[in-house]
Amino acid sequence: MLGRPQFLDPHGDAMLPSARQVGRRAVTAVPLSNAYAGRANSFGFLRLCFAVAVVLAHTAVIGYARPLTEVVDVAGLGVAGFFGISGFLITRSARRASLPRYLWHRALRIWPGLWVCLLFIGFVVAPIVWYAERGDLDGLWRHPAGVVNFLQANWWGGYRQQGIMDVFRDTPYGDLVRRSVLDGSLWTLSYEIFCYLIVASLAVVAVLRRARWLVLAAAVLVFGLLLWNQYEALRFGGSTYFTSGSIGTLPLLGALSKIWFLRFGFMFLVGAVADLYSDKLPISDVLGVLAIVVTGWQTLEGHLFGPALLTYEYAILYLAVRLPRLLHVVGQKNDYSYGIYIYSFVVQQMLAWLGAAAWGFVGYFAVVMVFTVVLAFLSWHLVEKQALRFKDWTPRFRRGAPPAEASGERQPEPERVPVPATADASAPRG
Repeated sequence: MLGRPQFLDPHGDAMLPSARQVGRRAVTAVPLSNAYAGRANSFGFLRLCFAVAVVLAHTAVIGYARPLTEVVDVAGLGVAGFFGISGFLITRSARRASLPRYLWHRALRIWPGLWVCLLFIGFVVAPIVWYAERGDLDGLWRHPAGVVNFLQANWWGGYRQQGIMDVFRDTPYGDLVRRSVLDGSLWTLSYEIFCYLIVASLAVVAVLRRARWLVLAAAVLVFGLLLWNQYEALRFGGSTYFTSGSIGTLPLLGALSKIWFLRFGFMFLVGAVADLYSDKLPISDVLGVLAIVVTGWQTLEGHLFGPALLTYEYAILYLAVRLPRLLHVVGQKNDYSYGIYIYSFVVQQMLAWLGAAAWGFVGYFAVVMVFTVVLAFLSWHLVEKQALRFKDWTPRFRRGAPPAEASGERQPEPERVPVPATADASAPRG
């Protein structure tokens, strides 16, 4: 027997089941491992948002030599978001692939796009500006601050030479920093690559598979250092020994700032912990909304790089699995976020040099986005996507290996639940 049609209820009871469902979902927590499955996520959309946020923040600095806001570090917010996503996805990749395959995938995702960007800067942008200002190309190539050294210094991801001669020295940003800077966004790549290598080291010693608690312990330790640093900064107006200065001079990557490594590295580390403990990390609407509110409040207070990093990471993971399904397609087949990130700064410098900042903030930002998206489109379809076609390439001497070994995939241990498949498309940008 059919029940009474709900649309005939004069008291509006037809809406109660839906309201109950919404309320139940809001307070019901499910493990992240259940909420996240393969390509059904919005990580691509979030990466694109973070890339545009960086461009927006740089528009004010490069075009007008002032911050976008005096309180919120919008660029830092975007870069930290990139690291949070990378930590989660890269750790999953390391757990699923052999070490050579993991490193090969990371190399294909970072270096081909970077190399073409550097060549574009060194052999297109710099010569155009240099010739327009001087009428010749003398001294541009072999000078210690010239094109050749620029390419050699930055080829492997370490942004060790920021400019070429005096190119863009007369832009608003050049006047602000008093030197040539062609692509300031590239400085975070060395931090991302270093995080990749740390994950590779953990995979080699089987920490990711057999001692995940060590990663959690490391996250707790770094969180303590960040809290200590924030306390010292508020009390004495300075940083501690552990957060001031730099971490040596790493081969190919150069020196890494301690404080930025701790901040970005912590986001990456928390993302890794989220993956390793995805079976225990609860995802609910109540916690998600609370994380968004706390992150927004702390950001507006100027304290993003403190305890709010934890809530920020949770907010990212929550949005990735809770945003509408319509957004899941963004970045799944064509991921332009990396191209937007690595090309936007030099586009902004070029347009500022041409005087486009005189069109006003909105006009300048709009034309920057047009040219940046065009270059990102070309970078993805002509370089990055083509490089990723080789992700399953296997050296000749390994082609006779068993299928699982040759493909770089590890067989799941009998006592472990296999990790769900996911798109391996995370790229740094920062």
